[in-house]
Amino acid sequence: MLLNDYQLRIVLPECNFSAEKVNAIVTLSQDIGGILPYLNRVLKGMNYIDQSKILTVKRGGHLITFRPREIAITKLEDEKEAREVMEELKGIINDTYQNREKIEPNYTTAKELKSSDVLKLLPGTNCKECGERTCFSFAFKLIRHEAEISKCKPLFSQGYERKREALIKLLESSGYEIPET
Repeated sequence: MLLNDYQLRIVLPECNFSAEKVNAIVTLSQDIGGILPYLNRVLKGMNYIDQSKILTVKRGGHLITFRPREIAITKLEDEKEAREVMEELKGIINDTYQNREKIEPNYTTAKELKSSDVLKLLPGTNCKECGERTCFSFAFKLIRHEAEISKCKPLFSQGYERKREALIKLLESSGYEIPET
């Protein structure tokens, strides 16, 4: 076991003190810097900077940043959810540490997506079924993790299989979580 204990502190987002969601800053009792490249592989990180030992992932609607002795978690309902998410992360950290010989470390950063890359792979119908006015606004929200691919109903209909597969592959290669459809 690598991580035994931590201290969790709830904070309001710096830019919006009236926000309904809170953030958590977690101080770790052990240094996890050595397994960050392994966590990058396991968690399919969005951004990893090996020199600074900083890994950022998107998981369960939260932006999570790992540093050697600290984890920051955004968009939490309350302290209870923060503790639940942190316990899950603690388990992942310890499992990754225990199995690190079987995991190939990933020292790279995922490719940053542009909305134009995503737009090319959407149906282009501007049908509004996703809740957005245009496919471009949906693409923009998708790359910002503010929408899920499953909201684009035409993409999951007959005739769009190739575009769907290509978009899912593109999103996954960029560290995005693809919900089960």
